[in-house]
Amino acid sequence: MLSFYALIATGCPMRQIHKSFIWALERLKSFGVLEIKGDFCTLKSDFVIGSIDISRSKKVFLKSFNPAHTRDWVVQGGFGLKKGDVILAKINTAKGVKSHKTTKKRTNARYITTLFSPQTHIIALIVMNKGRYKAFALSNSMENVLVDVNVSQKSLKVLPKNCVVKLELQSKNITEVLGVLDDAHIDEKIVLGYYDKQEAFSEEALKMADSFGQVVEASMYPSREDLRHLPFCVIDPIDAKDHDDAIYFDSKTRTLYVAIADVSEYVSINSVLDNEARKRGFSIYFPHKVVPMLPFALSAHICSLLPNEDRLAMVWQITLDENAQVIESRLFEAIIKSYANVSYEQVNQWLNHPRSKHTIPKSITQWLKAYIPYVQKYKENRLCYGYEFNHQEIILELNQDAFVCGWHKHKQTFAHSIIEESMLLANTQSAKMLQSHTPKALFRIHPPPKEERIRMLMWELENLGFEVPDSKNLHTLITHLQTQSHNETLRDLLDSAIIRSFAKATYSTTNVGHFGLGFESYTHFTSPIRRYSDLVVHRILKAILHQEKNLTFLLESLNGIAEDLNVKEKQISHIEQYFYHLKMLRYATFLLEQDSKPLMCQALVIDEISHCVALDIIPEAKILLPQSLEKFTLVSVEIVNVDRVRGIIYGEIRLTNKGDSVKQKDFYV
Repeated sequence: MLSFYALIATGCPMRQIHKSFIWALERLKSFGVLEIKGDFCTLKSDFVIGSIDISRSKKVFLKSFNPAHTRDWVVQGGFGLKKGDVILAKINTAKGVKSHKTTKKRTNARYITTLFSPQTHIIALIVMNKGRYKAFALSNSMENVLVDVNVSQKSLKVLPKNCVVKLELQSKNITEVLGVLDDAHIDEKIVLGYYDKQEAFSEEALKMADSFGQVVEASMYPSREDLRHLPFCVIDPIDAKDHDDAIYFDSKTRTLYVAIADVSEYVSINSVLDNEARKRGFSIYFPHKVVPMLPFALSAHICSLLPNEDRLAMVWQITLDENAQVIESRLFEAIIKSYANVSYEQVNQWLNHPRSKHTIPKSITQWLKAYIPYVQKYKENRLCYGYEFNHQEIILELNQDAFVCGWHKHKQTFAHSIIEESMLLANTQSAKMLQSHTPKALFRIHPPPKEERIRMLMWELENLGFEVPDSKNLHTLITHLQTQSHNETLRDLLDSAIIRSFAKATYSTTNVGHFGLGFESYTHFTSPIRRYSDLVVHRILKAILHQEKNLTFLLESLNGIAEDLNVKEKQISHIEQYFYHLKMLRYATFLLEQDSKPLMCQALVIDEISHCVALDIIPEAKILLPQSLEKFTLVSVEIVNVDRVRGIIYGEIRLTNKGDSVKQKDFYV
């Protein structure tokens, strides 16, 4: 549905509207908001279709699906709107403004109707309330509500204690019994059910995926360049199952080869597999498993760049000069073979102890050693315009009962940089090719932060004791602040504060550059096994390479795809964060019950509403404090209670020997 409304918002040929959306088109016609000229259909200029966003102050904003609209509108009317709802609204144009292009003058949009709501059901706990069984909505947003259930009290009574169900909002019918809250395995069902994500693929999709087999017959692809003589290497996390990318560096010619799994060879547009992939948008990663975008027959087998197996790939051949600047590049279809699949840990071990025993073949370490100086130079060049932020991902360790039995920080090392910088090169070359050959494409954009956000950030950092230089150059300002971080924890806190002031990167058909990375144009090309965006980009690039007539057809649907992916990306992020939150609720409960001593942790205040985030013991868990504090204050907190039903960890601030809460500037003196 999102893709249909995004198409209408920007305008599209009638032939592009799928027959399953005709009813929605007729509904819009009944409101008199469409302008149809010949075969082309678009929204009238004084109307807008977009998704709802709600601020912490409960103000309701409308984000337009039309990229030409550069700002959001405050919504008037529409009681009960929820975040993510897609609505139709009439723009209240400022007095004297007639042109639809002068969007900066507009501030309000009047609600007309809700076109689509992503939340058609809730995940709820069956509870007793005033003598009757009701459904208590589970959420990590503290917006828990009681809902009547369209099931007899007698039937509800026989359900097990703390039973969790999936409830359709409109009919109030229970569509699925998920299990009991005390079973830690249910966390996965809760988070997937929240957005109605299905783990299982259709039988038709599985059969099609299996039909490709597990062996690539090179003789069937005579037009592809044969690179199997080059010792490509895959470097991935130690537990990775889907291998998208491999690299090789020819030191004699300073040529980098970036090979990416050619998923588009197997997943043709509008096929059963394509429909499944587009519906999912992304793979979902949990600590113990992955819910893939594509069936395992593809994602973990015929598409995956497994060691010593012939595989189809899209390859960027990139020649560098002595300063790691790109001299020339070309994209082509190839057959490759990975000579070894190694982990970041193995590469790091070899880098730190090159003379010790290791399992990386000599044919790979020879070119890898020669490539390292170019990685360093390229990264150094990139950071003259882009930024580098510390981010140590927390990896949870789960036991067989799905409880947290430990955790560790995943540190970025130079082994990660080897792959990251190589992928950035391939992605930027892909973006340049798109920009020079097509009127529009699918870009990954990151606009610069607004001046107001920067002023607020600088004020907050000054308050924390940082010396903010008098510079109007944001890059100079941020890099100077980072040099003041004399230890890892302080740098993490600083980077966290800066990132929170930035907008998030999104997909768009209009290129505005990527502020965070420092690129004038950027796209996603290197992960087609786990991101639908990359699969779309592969198809467009192939159409350009072969001068195919279907290029226009591929470009027509991009606005809808971009909006759809942006929504799905937020959903996937929320699913992964919500799963982490549920595990931390259980872990905090376990720690409280295990020891009679106070459960203490350091925490960072993230808003003035009274939320803080734990930095240790239960890292990155949200804690609710009884009072409001200044943003980015570092405090010592005692965990006093955990409410797993409402999803809240309660904490109380413990005073220091100075009799005050601990601020960041005091803590590090």
